[in-house]
Amino acid sequence: MLFLSIRPQYVEKILDGQKRVELRRRKPRSQPDDWMAIYESSPTKALVAIAQVTEVRIKSPQCLWRSVRSIAGIQKQEFDEYFTDCDNAVGIMFRSVIALPSPIQLDDLRSSWPGFHPPQGFLYLTNAQKELVLQGIPKRKRRAAA
Repeated sequence: MLFLSIRPQYVEKILDGQKRVELRRRKPRSQPDDWMAIYESSPTKALVAIAQVTEVRIKSPQCLWRSVRSIAGIQKQEFDEYFTDCDNAVGIMFRSVIALPSPIQLDDLRSSWPGFHPPQGFLYLTNAQKELVLQGIPKRKRRAAA
């Protein structure tokens, strides 16, 4: 499972459906149907949701913008600033966003995962870490994410 740190203003857009692609400068190893954990960075500092990856697109920034501008949840200027000096841009398309009824706070993550530090970009969870994330998902929704 991919673990992504995302700023609060973008997490809000993900949870309300305005944002259906996560933009990155580096490509993760995620494949369609993989799940990603969504960690809301400071000041919230909590794991708040999971979502299912549908596609990972790698294109020039200009081509990626044309294909994701209506679902990116950001303005063109922000996009251009983020991808300044990049030959390639990555779009992680997702669906099936499931908000955790009780977000897992950073202190709880650290007590369960000794030495844990939220990544600047992303990291990959072990099977044991994935199980902790899934425990926060209602049972009826958990089957799909397992």
